[in-house]
Amino acid sequence: MLAMSGITSDYHMHTPRCKHATGPMEGYIERGIALGLREIGFSDHNPMPHGYGANVRMAESELDDYVADVLRLREHYRGAIEVRLGIEMDYVEGLEAYHDAQARRHPWDYIIGSVHYLDPVCKAIAWPRNQTADSVHAIYTRYYTLMGQLAQTGTYDIAAHFDLPKRTGFVATEADAAAATGALQAIARADMCMEINTSGFRHPEIVVPEAYPTPALCAEALRLGIPLCVNSDSHSPNDVGTAFDAMETLLHGMGCRALARFAGRQRSMVPLA
Repeated sequence: MLAMSGITSDYHMHTPRCKHATGPMEGYIERGIALGLREIGFSDHNPMPHGYGANVRMAESELDDYVADVLRLREHYRGAIEVRLGIEMDYVEGLEAYHDAQARRHPWDYIIGSVHYLDPVCKAIAWPRNQTADSVHAIYTRYYTLMGQLAQTGTYDIAAHFDLPKRTGFVATEADAAAATGALQAIARADMCMEINTSGFRHPEIVVPEAYPTPALCAEALRLGIPLCVNSDSHSPNDVGTAFDAMETLLHGMGCRALARFAGRQRSMVPLA
């Protein structure tokens, strides 16, 4: 067994059904076991209507089989590791009723809420290329507005990759601080959890590799009383547990002493050893 940090769960795993992840589902689980994790959760990209984002998510016809596979693997690995059933569900303005129905359809352990698109027809991604320092401000503003709306729906348990627009190559500035704080306040009011998503360490567009969100935003979330969890957003088995040791050190330095865990959409807190 490899040495592992005090972070004992990783709830953000994808599968080949999303068309941009690789490796069998068993590979992610076996990697989690090797790292000493106690829980691993699949949360593949949810289907959406009208073919929205169809190139990066499972089809509606695949959802039931995805759920069945996770539940089958839960039983297969019982006693070795807890396998959680989750989904990463995009918030798209105007599709709130669709999202809510999908949230009620299966026995999820948690639902990760994300914003990947800035428009209602899923054409404008949240990290477009060829931006300028001026143009990216509007992207951050729109993104944080949508994150706040996501929180207000009450549909989601965990807020994903909170400052995703930094994947444009431009970090947020003071001009974006009020919008970010507003979104964090909405997450706090909704009693949601926020993930620290370590996929930022794998994204070459980020000039100085770091997790989502920045340490400053993590500290602000803690001040607002927002529970945190640490996820790798794995798209291959080797991604599982990315930079968890570094995140444990960061969180201890911020005074974080417990992380969120989920089962049956109920949250509890476990000590960060």
